[in-house]
Amino acid sequence: MKKLTLIAAVLLCLSLSLTACTSYRNDVAVTDLTSSVLEVVSTYDGFVAADADYISLEFANPSVIESNVSEWMICASNSQTTVDEFGIFLVKNGGNVNAVKAEVETYVQMLQVKMEAFLEMYDPAEKTKLENAQVFVFGDYVVFTMLTDADTTAATGAIKTALEK
Repeated sequence: MKKLTLIAAVLLCLSLSLTACTSYRNDVAVTDLTSSVLEVVSTYDGFVAADADYISLEFANPSVIESNVSEWMICASNSQTTVDEFGIFLVKNGGNVNAVKAEVETYVQMLQVKMEAFLEMYDPAEKTKLENAQVFVFGDYVVFTMLTDADTTAATGAIKTALEK
């Protein structure tokens, strides 16, 4: 009986450790996270940051971002030959992470629809990046990537490393 209790306790500890949520910092500047990503991700001709008007021009419901996000940065390929793009949004204290995530997902879906037919004819490798675009949440940070799988792994790894407590 003691053996069974010990095995049950070990299994319980293992399951708790596997399901434990990672705790992320919320005090890392978006510019610092962007720099971390740029150190591990490369594109043909570098990245350029979107300007301040980008959210109001390109997002379906910019007020979601404006009312819930304290800092953001979207970087896209400086070359018009790749779709490489990523974005990092810091949800402000009291902001709605789920609403920001949903809005970023809508933005990614709009890009996918807008660019799909063009990329199918132009460059299938770039279409794969578009189709594999992902949105992640790291605590108060919402991140999207439209990169190769390897670059997405490198980018999210850099962000996790910078944010883990």
